[in-house]
Order: sequence, then C-alpha cells, then structure tokens
Amino acid sequence: MLLVGVDEAGYGPVLGPLCHGLCVLRVPETASPAWHGDLWHRLAPSVSRMPAPPGTIAVDDSKLVHAGPRKRERLGLAVSAFFEAACGAPWDGKLETLLDAEDAEALAREPWGRAPAPPVEIPDGIKHAAALRACLAAGAVEVVHYRARALPAGAFNRDVERWGNKAEVNGRRAGALLRAAAGFARPGEAVHAVVDRLGGRKFYAPSLAASFDGALPRITEESKARSAYELDWDARRVAVEFREKADGASLPVALASMAAKLARELSMARFNAWFRTHAPELAPTAGYYTDAQRFLRETVALRAGLKLADADLIRAR
Repeated sequence: MLLVGVDEAGYGPVLGPLCHGLCVLRVPETASPAWHGDLWHRLAPSVSRMPAPPGTIAVDDSKLVHAGPRKRERLGLAVSAFFEAACGAPWDGKLETLLDAEDAEALAREPWGRAPAPPVEIPDGIKHAAALRACLAAGAVEVVHYRARALPAGAFNRDVERWGNKAEVNGRRAGALLRAAAGFARPGEAVHAVVDRLGGRKFYAPSLAASFDGALPRITEESKARSAYELDWDARRVAVEFREKADGASLPVALASMAAKLARELSMARFNAWFRTHAPELAPTAGYYTDAQRFLRETVALRAGLKLADADLIRAR
C-alpha cells in the first residue's frame, strides 16, 4: 500500500511562488489508512512530533517546526533525512535539488532565479539519516518519493487567468501531484492519499476526475471536516481524502508540508538576496500582504529601473 501526503505553502502571499510538497511512502499491504497517524509511533525514536526531544527528527505541521530558534535547521534536518531515504544520496541543502526539475528550471528563469543564497546547514545530518534508515527498515516503511514543487508568480498569474481563480490553480496542482503519486503504485496496489483541505472547498469529485483522465470518483463522505473519495485508475485502487489540519494527523502530509515550506523559504531567500544586491538597505520580505505592500512601495523606482513587469512579480490574486 502507498500512503501519500500532499500540502501547500504560500497560497496567500502577494510575492513569491506557490509551493507544494509530495511524500509517497510504501507500507505493507496488510497496513491500513490508520498508518497515516500511526507512523509517528512506528518510526520512533528517530522521529517525533513537536516539541521534538533532542536527538530526534521533528516531523509535524511545518508552522510548528519552522518556529523559534534554529527553525530552518530543524526543518532542513527532517527534509534532508527523508530526501536521502528516497533518493539514496544526501540532500545538498540547495533549492534546485529539492524541486521537480521542471520547476527548478522555471524558477531559474526569473531575474532572481540564480541569485546566490546560502544552502541550509544540516547539523549531524549523517547521524540522523542513519537512525531514520534503521527505523524505516524496522517499521517496514519505504520512502518512495519526496519532493517539492514551486509555481513562480508569473506562471501563477497566467494559470489564474486560464482557470479563473487561484483555488482552481491550487486544486489542479494538487491533483497533478496525486496522479503522479498514484503512478508509483504497482498494478493492483492500493493508494491512500491525504491532502490538507484546499481553502474552504468541500466538493472535489470534478477536479479529481479531471486529474485522473475522467475516472469517476465514488463519494464516501463530503462533510465540513472531511471529503473522501475512491476511484479506479490504471489498474490501481486510489482513495483520496481532504481533511482539515491534515498535517497534524498524517505523517506523509506533515512531511509534504515541510518540503513545501522549505522550498518557499529558500525561494524567498533568493528573491531577497537578489533585490538587496541592488538596494542593500532594503529590508527582506516574506511576501505576505502587509509587508509585501511595504516592499513594493520601497521598490517602485528600483523595479522601474530594472524593467521588472508587475505581472511577473506580483500575484494577481
């Protein structure tokens, strides 16, 4: 059985990319969907929720992990350890390596896409990765795939114009990741995916059908807290549920949340580094509405001089 987690980071900001994370784990066929939450126990003592005891890998809602002292190191440690488990090689701390190759190329085409930005430092990364491998083996868990995706602001604006609103753009990005995850399943292997609820949406059957070549989802629940579906696609049984606060209930979703958050953080670090090469006194921005307005006011003349088009920088929605 494959357990899949999908989550986003950067849905609300005015500046910077919309990022998603995808985590695909293979567990024994005798497992159940309850393993989404059980995995914290099954991967102990290497993995723990926040607040994580010293010597463990923190896996949780990315907002909890990326808070307080050493927040980026803590986020990077978990992403690096699971990335290595998936790829067989250590993560080098660079944004490009974490991303899908297509998205890495798209970000590189932005004016700030190749700006120097310090890689994430991973203290004791080798030791933690070895401990995680041992716990994965003991728990009969395989990390099949672990990556982030990033949609630059200019491409985001074009997709909003094409699809009508940003909720649809977010849903289609998530749907593409679900389809990609199902592609890792062996014929006949069950897939159980959990997605952190996309805004206030409650009905997902039409978008799932579009993502899976018109396969008709069977609705098992559509409530305020949870929307769940089942479908058959390419000799695979796929179950998908959209849940509120899924990143606290599913370890694969928590990992997806962390990959998306780290990709967003590294993207904004590069964005800010590039602008500060032109205006060293400029305060960095995380890209959210209030501070983004301050940043845009302070860079009016600079952006005009650099001939930066608003449509490639500022999100329309």
